[in-house]
Amino acid sequence: MLNMIKDFSNAFGPSGFEDDVLEVARTYASDIGSFEEDCMRNLYIYRKENTGNKPILMLDAHSDEVGFMIHSIKPNGTLRFVTIGGWNKNALPSSKVLVRNADGDYIPGIIAAKPVHFMSAAEKAGGNIEISNLIIDIGAVSYEDAMKNFRVRIGEPAVPATRFEYDEKRDVMFGKGFDCRIGCAVLVEALHRLAGKNLPCDVVGVLSSQEEVGE
Repeated sequence: MLNMIKDFSNAFGPSGFEDDVLEVARTYASDIGSFEEDCMRNLYIYRKENTGNKPILMLDAHSDEVGFMIHSIKPNGTLRFVTIGGWNKNALPSSKVLVRNADGDYIPGIIAAKPVHFMSAAEKAGGNIEISNLIIDIGAVSYEDAMKNFRVRIGEPAVPATRFEYDEKRDVMFGKGFDCRIGCAVLVEALHRLAGKNLPCDVVGVLSSQEEVGE
């Protein structure tokens, strides 16, 4: 169960880009029954014991996480971005992120804000950060460098670069996307525990897409 939570948490899957999360689900639920996927990337898991002539009980967890999308590339090679889902904007500066590029590789970067010594008195006193004033720095030195060497594209997604850790001594998990990746793991585990049981209903597990943006 801990390994499954780890794999779900580490999976790259902001809203609209849940591919990696669904691969984790398919791996851990491969012996439960059959899969179906719709055009919105909702994944349905059907128990092999389902008969098709009983009431249907749906177990649901959403597969996506909050993230970012590359909005534009500045002449100096830094990336402007928009948020996917709800964020506390003031918590974003200095956060490490992973940006997917045109090759499907994950490029490390960091969210940067205007340095304090460049801020006006009003900006220092304001306290509220605007996303439009933040950038992602991946180490590129120009627009061409970001495009050709880092292979970054407009519209590519990004997520926090947080890897799952487990403190066994204190029984504490640390990671990203626990809402609702732990739910995904519990859903798969529940289906495993129901395997072989004759139930008065057909049970279908659903990993729903794009919950973080209200779908």
